[in-house]
Formats: sequence, C-alpha cells, structure tokens
Amino acid sequence: MDLTARHPRTGELLSIVKFTVQTLVAAGELQRDLQRELTYDGLRAAEAKGSKGGRRPAISAAKTDTVRTTYLEGRSIAALARDHDVSRGAIRTAVADLLP
Repeated sequence: MDLTARHPRTGELLSIVKFTVQTLVAAGELQRDLQRELTYDGLRAAEAKGSKGGRRPAISAAKTDTVRTTYLEGRSIAALARDHDVSRGAIRTAVADLLP
C-alpha cells in the first residue's frame, strides 16, 4: 500500500491512508498495553509464589554474614572482593547498610 498517496487536486493525503496509519498505531498501542499487563501479572504471580525478580546476588546469603563480620573487623572492600572472587560492587551491596 502506498502511504504517500495524495488527492490529485488538493494534494492532501488520502483519507484511507490516514485511517490505515491511525489503525496501525492504535493496534501497536493496544499490543504494548497488553504486553505490559501480562508482564505485571507475571511478576505479581511470581511474587505470590515467593519468588522475587531481579538478578541473584553475587554473594550467597551464607557468605554475606562472613563478609559483613570481616568488614566490621576492618578488612577493606577490595581485599574482601579478592578473597571471595567477586567485584567490589558485590561487596558494597552486601555491606551497604554498614557503609558511612
């Protein structure tokens, strides 16, 4: 379909072209809204089952206590990251509430 078709005398876009474009835009918006709703429904269902979204922490819950205790004893974030073979950001996340 030619979406640039114009009326021979007035030079305006044909009304069927305008209608087609508006219909396609409306269908796209509807699809996006439905997808958004399905995503939210899925997240709510997962939350109800006890799952939570997002990436898993690089440091397991078992190691987090050790990391926090060692950090409070004065060990640096960089040293803890080397010891546990994770990034410094992962260590900062584990000890976030202990940081100044």
